[in-house]
Amino acid sequence: MLSISRRRVLMSALAASLSPPAFAQQIAATEGEIDAKTLAAYLDILLPADEHTPAASALGIEGDIIGFARQLTQFNQLLVLGTQWLNQTGQGPFHALSLSDQGRVVDWMRAADRNFIPGRFFLLVRLTGVEFYYSRPEAVAGFDLNPAPQPAGYPPPWQ
Repeated sequence: MLSISRRRVLMSALAASLSPPAFAQQIAATEGEIDAKTLAAYLDILLPADEHTPAASALGIEGDIIGFARQLTQFNQLLVLGTQWLNQTGQGPFHALSLSDQGRVVDWMRAADRNFIPGRFFLLVRLTGVEFYYSRPEAVAGFDLNPAPQPAGYPPPWQ
């Protein structure tokens, strides 16, 4: 029997979205390492802290994504190229930019062509970042959610 997990589905979706020929050529000769600080700062723009939830970096989501990317060569290469590109968008590395400058860069990436590094990076890092973030109980601990009534079930209204 085939076991389908969220991770396997996510890996399949990423592999399929990394396959356009124009994009594959862009990442074929990638060298370097993923800049974890830049990835963390980028994720914090997408998933910032507020009064109910912690920032993505507070949960170490960048480490989860980097570990996941090691299983997918093209995704790892995309993260290398994407963090290199982000570090070239201002005076110094992306993580050293002001929050407003970081926000402007991410807003631009949101509308960028998905067949090039900035647009593809935005799409896939957002997808995986949200997946890893909301899979953590700490990410939703501040929400006023009603816990599931199982195993006791719903009590009758007359009790």
